[in-house]
Amino acid sequence: MSNRIVGFCRFAFLGRGDWMGMQRPDATDAGMLAGRARMLFDPKRLRQRLFTLEHITLASIAGQTDQDFDFVILTSDSLPDEWKHRLAQLCDKVPQARLMVSDETDTNRALAPLLDDLSRTHGAPALQFRLDDDDAVGRRYIEKLRSHGRMLAELPRVAIGFPRGLSVITYEGAAPSFWQTHRGFTGAGAAARLQLGSKSIFALNHFSLPQRMPAFTDLSIMGHLVLRWDSGDTATDGIPEIPWGYEQVEETQFRHDLKQHFPFLSEFDWSRLRRSES
Repeated sequence: MSNRIVGFCRFAFLGRGDWMGMQRPDATDAGMLAGRARMLFDPKRLRQRLFTLEHITLASIAGQTDQDFDFVILTSDSLPDEWKHRLAQLCDKVPQARLMVSDETDTNRALAPLLDDLSRTHGAPALQFRLDDDDAVGRRYIEKLRSHGRMLAELPRVAIGFPRGLSVITYEGAAPSFWQTHRGFTGAGAAARLQLGSKSIFALNHFSLPQRMPAFTDLSIMGHLVLRWDSGDTATDGIPEIPWGYEQVEETQFRHDLKQHFPFLSEFDWSRLRRSES
């Protein structure tokens, strides 16, 4: 019996989830879905998010010190075929990555059959983590997650977080600024083993995980890197304020932290986030 580690990333998934714009009772009404589809499937947005998925998110998945895990990218069957094809091509390059195309309009219903299958195959619920298509996890993330999962194996359910991380902020064409972060159970890299094998990590707000179950946090590594930029979901209502837990650092310090915790991003040109339409 073992907890299979599986990560989930939603790419242009059209349906109910934990994003605040899709938590309303009418989130799956035809009118709401049509409006959401226009935003999600806008070619400019898709180009930008495919760029970060490939060069940031999947780079972090491929760069793990522990390679024994699954990473599922969930999208909707209503995504235009051109983009489904391009997503499949990206997944083919990363052994852990798998594309899941669903006609469900609810994240948890879409993932339930896969999670149930993993639970039955491995004799225990999966140890799940979540990651957006413009974020990354540190190189030792899976290694540490597995170790903590084993240490906490006797708990029927548990949340595991990595509060320390990095962030890059660029809005409205401004030069990127660089930040160290300390945010308990931020969405990027939040992990949990849930008692019900078919229940997904998206069923619970990531910040509320330590209020819902025993929780463990690891400060020994930087576990996440988060982008805050014009194409990010947090910018849909204008430029957000600097979040709590953020401390600005010089680029030299940021590059030092990248080299230690995110070496696969050491050569990334962060100014490309301002001109990623190509």
